[in-house]
Amino acid sequence: MRDTTRDPLLPAIAVLAGPAILAFILQNAYHINDAWFLGRVGASASNAMGLFMMVSIANFGIILVLARGTQSLVGRRLGGRDPGGAFAALAQGLGMAARIAVPLAAIEWFFAPELLRLMGGEGETVIQGTAYLRTLFLFMPAMFFSPIVEFSLQGLGDTRTPFRLQCVAVTVNLALNAVLVLEQVTLPAGWPGGGTTVPLAGLGVVGAAIATGTSRTVSALLGFLILVRRDRGRPLVNWPSYRIDRRVAGEILRVGVPAGASTLLYAVVSMGLLKIIGDVGGQDAYGAYGIGFRGVESISFMIVLGIGVGTSTVVSHAVGAGDDVRARRAGHVGVALGVAAMTLTTTIFLSMPARLAGLYTPDPEIIAIAVTYIVAMAWCQVPQAFEMIYGEAMAGAGSALRTAALTIPGNVLRLPLAWFLAVHLDLGLWGVWWAVIASAVFKGIAVSWLYLSGAWERAMWKGREALEGA
Repeated sequence: MRDTTRDPLLPAIAVLAGPAILAFILQNAYHINDAWFLGRVGASASNAMGLFMMVSIANFGIILVLARGTQSLVGRRLGGRDPGGAFAALAQGLGMAARIAVPLAAIEWFFAPELLRLMGGEGETVIQGTAYLRTLFLFMPAMFFSPIVEFSLQGLGDTRTPFRLQCVAVTVNLALNAVLVLEQVTLPAGWPGGGTTVPLAGLGVVGAAIATGTSRTVSALLGFLILVRRDRGRPLVNWPSYRIDRRVAGEILRVGVPAGASTLLYAVVSMGLLKIIGDVGGQDAYGAYGIGFRGVESISFMIVLGIGVGTSTVVSHAVGAGDDVRARRAGHVGVALGVAAMTLTTTIFLSMPARLAGLYTPDPEIIAIAVTYIVAMAWCQVPQAFEMIYGEAMAGAGSALRTAALTIPGNVLRLPLAWFLAVHLDLGLWGVWWAVIASAVFKGIAVSWLYLSGAWERAMWKGREALEGA
């Protein structure tokens, strides 16, 4: 555990952000591994990835309700010099997750094909996507527990342990992908036995889902054991800690629901966008979108998210300690750091889009479509830094509802605008990309205005009162 209330702001945020960025990038390596291996399975597997990843994002929106709310409360209690209360909050978050994961998995397992068809999937794409999702849903409890444990470690001021956990998990994921997904592999010349063809499991998308689910299970179990043994999280091994405490659960939901709802609605809107993308670009556009979004853009997303975690943690500790001035200044410092990083990613996206897309597939048609997406998303990078880091700062302070009231309409705006530009004006896929750019700029400006207005501070004070009573 690390209390940041006495550290200078920039070093405090940077020290936390560095391991958090690496952890998030490694976490995203699950999807990069999927993109690379499924790209070798065939176009239908890549196209399925473009669809099932949106179901995964929708589920993460639900998970984020508990993970984000728990993280904020854990951080504020640590800043208030109450580590026992921090672990009690974590137990409440895990207990709530256990009550949600199993029934949600059962419902989505049954309706998986309908969800994929709703987004415009057809034929083999739906078959492959259904096989992936139904396998992954068997690991749903771990999919819930792993983010809650890692977010809570970050709330405790420890971003290095989540990074180490991701190192282990990604290694497991990569090894299992290598063994389970492809049917065979030919050893490179110069290796022992070079040129020999080695038979593998050949499970395709099912193998990728097993690899992801198993690695998340490993991460969740190791993180839990670390919290119990190293950080002396005794409430985590006491069954009564998991009984619902309405005050604590209410504070977790007060912060988590807006953050999770925004992500969940983002996924729902993206499902609608995928329908438009498929209509104007064909089935290959799903694969290109999946590569551009998950394989390329998500890396820069993880960088800004890591800076957001560092900023949020410093803010939550300052709020818990009653230092409102430090909390406000931390948001500005975090945004400055994020804008610098996103300016660099913008340059990279614009200078080598074809090379980036070609890392994941040899299919020239999919690469050509992915290039247009990567170039367009270059112009979203800096606006996203403002939106996400200021938003994370406010969430760390216990204020998320006002942010969601701006980001949700900004996300919803994408659908009608994408239809108008792509279909009505016949701009095709570029119409969809322009709609995404417009949405990103709107949200960046709106969330920045909210932070600078100081209106969110009323929720910060309310959260402090709830914290003292919970």
